[in-house]
Amino acid sequence: MNESEFIFVVCQHRAESALKAELLREHPELRLAFSRPGFVTCKLLTDLPKNFILRSTFARTYGWSLGACTGNSSDQLIEQLKPLIANRSFDQLHVWERDAAIPGQGGFEPFPTELATCVGNLLAEDLNRDREVPLVTNQPATADQTVLDVIIIEPTQWWIGWHVAATTAARWVGGVPPLVRDDELISRAYYKIAEACAWSHFPLRRGDLVVELGSAPGGASEFLLEQGASVFAIDPAPLDPAIAEHPRLMHLQMRSKDVRKKEVAGARWLVADLNVAPNYTLDTVEEFVGNQHLHFRGLILTLKLTRWELADALHEFRQRVRQWGFDVVKTRQLAFNRREVCLVAIRDRIDIRSRRR
Repeated sequence: MNESEFIFVVCQHRAESALKAELLREHPELRLAFSRPGFVTCKLLTDLPKNFILRSTFARTYGWSLGACTGNSSDQLIEQLKPLIANRSFDQLHVWERDAAIPGQGGFEPFPTELATCVGNLLAEDLNRDREVPLVTNQPATADQTVLDVIIIEPTQWWIGWHVAATTAARWVGGVPPLVRDDELISRAYYKIAEACAWSHFPLRRGDLVVELGSAPGGASEFLLEQGASVFAIDPAPLDPAIAEHPRLMHLQMRSKDVRKKEVAGARWLVADLNVAPNYTLDTVEEFVGNQHLHFRGLILTLKLTRWELADALHEFRQRVRQWGFDVVKTRQLAFNRREVCLVAIRDRIDIRSRRR
């Protein structure tokens, strides 16, 4: 069992209402406590094991809460932190700021901030002073390592906690994948598909054929091509010239419903990011999945939450996709999603096991 009375949960900025409703529905053993945009704490109404798994689409990461520190200087905050972690052992130190805005809004992306890097360096210098093995700081954890979490709520307030890196997302700092690109992207859809593949262990392989619905201007296609896939890009809008003539890309410049399904026969995977309500996306995808000429082994779908109340229907959306014959169906609001969630479906779970190995 765990001695902590609270857990912390980090989510997207302004997604906390959907997160709170989900937590109350899925976890009656929790009671809502302190919260800020993008950050929620819950009091435990019963003891929970250390390997407790939070059933949540909107939780980016979570862990056991140790308390808060407040002060006007880093020195004050560090001195308050030390008694909170006394007699505890950690393998890694993760420091990050809660999101300042919705991803993609005003150029904001949930990458490491200068403040979090600075605080991480100061903490590492202080905490490693008497350690034989220094804490690795702000790097992805390895499986099952114990991570000390320092969440910067405000520059004058830190929240302290810890978690075990039991899942892929739990290994990332703040639940954000360490995506690095030095050159300019066609669109931020690149980040979304890259994170979706990393989080879900999506078994895409070099040489695979992918159908992509809603591909313009081409950000997701850019990532898929980099992985060695060939892409049927379906969208009535033009693609960015940077990839429009790529030899492994065929642009079907039409609406999804107008595509002759035989033209994309042999495709192994389907990706869809359509700017419509979730049921319209699922209707469109079902036309492809249910066609006699096509047999998809997996899907990556972006479901737009045109209003937050649609979050209550996520269970129905997952059930609908399972009825199409997919063994694994899961949803997550990715760090690089906006007001939308990612649904990944795999027909045979052995594909994911093989990918993990």
